[in-house]
Amino acid sequence: MSITAQNQVTLNDQPVAPVATPDPQEMSQLSTMIKEWKALQAETGTLKEQVREKTKRMKAMEEVILRIMKKNNIGALDLSNSGGRLLYRKSSAKTSLSPKVLMGMLSEHMKSEQKAADALKYITEHREARIRESLLYEKD
Repeated sequence: MSITAQNQVTLNDQPVAPVATPDPQEMSQLSTMIKEWKALQAETGTLKEQVREKTKRMKAMEEVILRIMKKNNIGALDLSNSGGRLLYRKSSAKTSLSPKVLMGMLSEHMKSEQKAADALKYITEHREARIRESLLYEKD
């Protein structure tokens, strides 16, 4: 892809679409914003790595704390440093519905693999799709 002197975009020497004359002020803002966006993206990557490391440490500590509380039948601990409480809670959450799991459940409920397959096909074809727009920076 290239842009000719007449601001025409070409791909394999074939014109693609006319390009409007860029506003110089807008182009300088774009350049500045792209540089800042790249810097923020790099900084965010570093921070995410730090968060991942701290989350791993936190989960390891949490497992030990939960095991000790469960072993000693401790439901709550008063924390004198922060003035709060640490509670041992148990909760239940539903698992995700993958096509394989959904097919198995529908087959069991409908007593027919064909009806279950038809229902699964309908569900997958009529699911709502969310469109998300984003930027992606690729290094050369």
